[in-house]
Amino acid sequence: MLKHLYKGNLTWIILVTILFLAAIGFDISSFLRGPAPYPPEWQWTYLFINTLDRIYLPIIFISILIVLFWFSEKKKGFFVKHTKLLLVSIIILSFLFQISVQFFSRAGIPVLIHRIINPELNGYFTAALPIQNAGDFLNTYNQNILKFVYHAKSHPPGAILLFFFIKQLISAFPVLGNIASSFSPTHADVKLIWEALLPSERATAIFSAFLIPFLSVLSVIPLYYSSKILYGAKTALRSVFLFVFIPSVVLFIPINDSFLHIFAITAFFFMLKGIKQKKLLYVSLSGLTLFLGVFFNLSLLPLVILLGTFFLFTKYKVKKLQFKDLLKSGLAFSLGFILLPFFLYITLYFDFIEMLRIIMGSVPDIHTRSYKIWIFYNLYDFLIFSGIPIAVVFLLSIKKLFLNHLLIAFLTMLIVLNFSGSIRGETGRILVIFMPFMALIAANFATNNLKFTTRQFGIFLALQALQILVMQEFWVMLW
Repeated sequence: MLKHLYKGNLTWIILVTILFLAAIGFDISSFLRGPAPYPPEWQWTYLFINTLDRIYLPIIFISILIVLFWFSEKKKGFFVKHTKLLLVSIIILSFLFQISVQFFSRAGIPVLIHRIINPELNGYFTAALPIQNAGDFLNTYNQNILKFVYHAKSHPPGAILLFFFIKQLISAFPVLGNIASSFSPTHADVKLIWEALLPSERATAIFSAFLIPFLSVLSVIPLYYSSKILYGAKTALRSVFLFVFIPSVVLFIPINDSFLHIFAITAFFFMLKGIKQKKLLYVSLSGLTLFLGVFFNLSLLPLVILLGTFFLFTKYKVKKLQFKDLLKSGLAFSLGFILLPFFLYITLYFDFIEMLRIIMGSVPDIHTRSYKIWIFYNLYDFLIFSGIPIAVVFLLSIKKLFLNHLLIAFLTMLIVLNFSGSIRGETGRILVIFMPFMALIAANFATNNLKFTTRQFGIFLALQALQILVMQEFWVMLW
């Protein structure tokens, strides 16, 4: 009886996914893509340019990854002994899969460089070029932030400094600049920007275009070990493979948002370690890691709600929560979080609080887009870019809400963030930082509640991968 029920769930997942992907392909309604065009609201652009002659490359890597998943479940003994080898293999294949999806796209792999150097798509790279000294840059950051272009003027300095340090590294090897200069973009507006760059700046752009996707796939390491602590090795591996096939994780490379989830899931991992081993050092490392992420993007701040709620529910389950225990852990986390901004303030006079005030007062979308419309569309967009199969399983898992502390904590954070009105549009891109948790929750429910077999979970992965290809072919996530 139960087996038929689980098969039925998979059938519904297949049906809903295929119908939704058909709706995307035929563009049956513009409301599938958002409430209204930009400006002031937001809709993902529909644009079909046939690139099916290049679809073979992502299909090859999808097939290899799913075969590797099958072997990881059927040859458990081997992979238990060689877990690190398996994770390295997944990281390499995931990186190649992401690049192959860009190869399949209408603009091809060169679009990665375009997304780095075009100030109207990014801005961080452009803002990094004039920097001579990181200390002076931070010292005057609050005075100059609103002078930066596009995203650079509404975010903390982490991304700008990343490009600065990459440039410093690349500049030490002039031969790399000479090699990069041999590359000549064919697109007119890209070529115009490219020809204005110095050789070291060109090499920085090319290196960054591939480094950021690589940093993105490194999230599988803290994701695996977090899931293993919570749900065991089988669910941990399934979480990792599922994360690889989340649309927003793949479709937004190489912009800043696309790798920031590594801070979110690593902060969660340290919190888990702190709870399990009862060591405040790990709790402090959780706070420190979270601030490192916030130093790149303020969108990680709501993670405080997730971590705090998860800590409270987990501690209460183990034993009656004691105020002294809560106070110590709260202080340890806070110490880790404020340590770096305090250090930057006393050494470089970088005022993080003042920066927050400037950013929150100048982000245009918060003040110009409709609050009520985005109460629905934020959640809709987030679920769509999680992948329809994951979205269905996530909604099913809510029925078991009070059996899963992570799900309670995650939903609490998501609801507070949604009703705060701080995000209105492009939610699939902005909230990519929380996608490791969607992979973790969905893999756990599919494995331990729906009891998906290896074959069923393989189909689940294939549906996620199919959605990535369909969205890449018919929607424009980034120009």
